[in-house]
Amino acid sequence: MVVPFDSIFPGHSVLVTLATALLLAVLPLSARALSFQADFVNSTYQVQAGDTFSDLLAEHQSSTLIQSTVATGLEDISTAVYASGVNTDYSILLSVTMDIAVAGTYHFQVGTDWGRGGATALVDSSDNSVMSELVRTDDIWWANDWSHGDVFETVFVFDPGDSYTLLWVGFEGCCGGTSTIRFSVDGSAYLPLTDSNFGPFTTPSPSPIPEPGTFLLLAFGLVLLGVDGVFRRTG
Repeated sequence: MVVPFDSIFPGHSVLVTLATALLLAVLPLSARALSFQADFVNSTYQVQAGDTFSDLLAEHQSSTLIQSTVATGLEDISTAVYASGVNTDYSILLSVTMDIAVAGTYHFQVGTDWGRGGATALVDSSDNSVMSELVRTDDIWWANDWSHGDVFETVFVFDPGDSYTLLWVGFEGCCGGTSTIRFSVDGSAYLPLTDSNFGPFTTPSPSPIPEPGTFLLLAFGLVLLGVDGVFRRTG
């Protein structure tokens, strides 16, 4: 049988309410408005003419995972750091989920080494539908030069309140080169696609919450102090 706290310590409903409010204050907040991820899997797939982004995503997801990492940006993503040093026969999936706060024309450029081809897609976060895609079957190697012809670019017009996920999937058979994605808004200078650079263009994330331990101790401390006061008055 559950005995109500107030029946044991009459008049303490206010203290219980206070403690409950403090406990609720330290519960986790909603998901962030900007997040990045890099996933590597084992794969020998060669992108084919007629492949769609969905085809390539399914191919990637059907393979054996090497490593999955939640990152702070999509700059210098290498197998040495993000895939246990694997340098052959893999595919990579890079993603950024974003809630747009600033209207504008957004350019995204990809510098990478995907010898078996790759693709990019813009996905509507509300229903996971593919809004736009670009698939390449050629040997993509940008030679660490942003003016190289193998750098491929996508352009989107975003409005405040738009919620999208941008994904890039690539297939490599050799060498484990790095992948970097950068962006420009309304003709501004290009910057690496990182949390600090792209964050100002997205909906602000909730403020960090302090560790819950202090609040929990305070909540229960107030309750215990109140109970002790009742005993002193009624004892």
